[in-house]
Amino acid sequence: MQPKYKTVKDEIKSWLMSDKFSPHDKLPTETQLMEKFHVSRHTIRRAIGDLEVEHYLYRIQGGGMYVANWREKQETQTLTKTIAVLTTHIADYIFPSIIVGIEKVLSEHSFSLLLSSTHHDILLERKSLENLLSHPIEGIIVEPTKSSYPSQNIGFYKNLEKSNVPCVMIHSTYQDTNFPSLMMDDTKGGYMATEHLLSLGHRKILGIFKTDDHQGLKRMNGFISAYQQNPSLAVPGDFITYGTNEEKKELPQRIKASLTSSNRPTGIVCYNDQVALTVMSIAKELGLSIPEDLSVVGYDDSQVAKIVDVKLTTIKHPKEQMGIDAANMILKLIEAPLTKKVESIVYPPELVIRESTKEIRD
Repeated sequence: MQPKYKTVKDEIKSWLMSDKFSPHDKLPTETQLMEKFHVSRHTIRRAIGDLEVEHYLYRIQGGGMYVANWREKQETQTLTKTIAVLTTHIADYIFPSIIVGIEKVLSEHSFSLLLSSTHHDILLERKSLENLLSHPIEGIIVEPTKSSYPSQNIGFYKNLEKSNVPCVMIHSTYQDTNFPSLMMDDTKGGYMATEHLLSLGHRKILGIFKTDDHQGLKRMNGFISAYQQNPSLAVPGDFITYGTNEEKKELPQRIKASLTSSNRPTGIVCYNDQVALTVMSIAKELGLSIPEDLSVVGYDDSQVAKIVDVKLTTIKHPKEQMGIDAANMILKLIEAPLTKKVESIVYPPELVIRESTKEIRD
């Protein structure tokens, strides 16, 4: 457990970075801070002393403590030519390819990367933002965490806007922000994946979608739209949705229950290739053959899609190209953050047909 003064220091620092206080605002008195944190005056003074030394606060004799313009002080330091990158994951799935694309462009312009990940956790996102913004960075590329919910960390992003720190978002955006973004047309992607199975004669189709990010919601909307475009179908598709970690842990059991039910689906549209791999593993465990007994469509065209025993039909994700485009976008914003218009990018989906889907005959 860290010392009490460090906990107080970190929380006050978080206030400054999340826009609860603006430069030159007066901080609460020592007594008020003691009451808020339930600590001694000595603890408060040690925390404030550290923040003063680090140029986050300044003192007016007899007038209290005030918020320093800490971002301006960072900008007057020697340029480090560093770009922060905050994604939900770094080392697995499609993220290494995205980061390779970012690094390829930025290294050509002598920029270095400062990487962090949230593991799709709001608290870790906050801690990562606090850490990244405490460094003198020239811009940040962000993948939102749980983007379908109102962000608890929106103050950090509002502070980026107010401070004119270049920011680009990938895969999704947060409400009430105006940063340029790069994302797939996920509604169309979900539609194409579902329409593919419908065109093969499948009628009992299960959709498995993550609902705590915009990507999953849009892919689910595409799934629904495909059925709406085929009004002659008497039975709409079924869903398994998940968002929390608890729901994700229960996902294999829910898939297994669906595949052992009397109304077993003949085709499944998955949120991504990782979910598709889980489906294929459970199907194999149950003695179901793919695609003879069950057709499966993934999303992202990850390496997983190409190395499984039955090569996966999936929706292609731009991956490295998205990283390249994100890096070029952040460089444009750095060159002229207030004057240069940078357009967002929406990538059209592409269906990659392999071995995991098959026409069904009545």
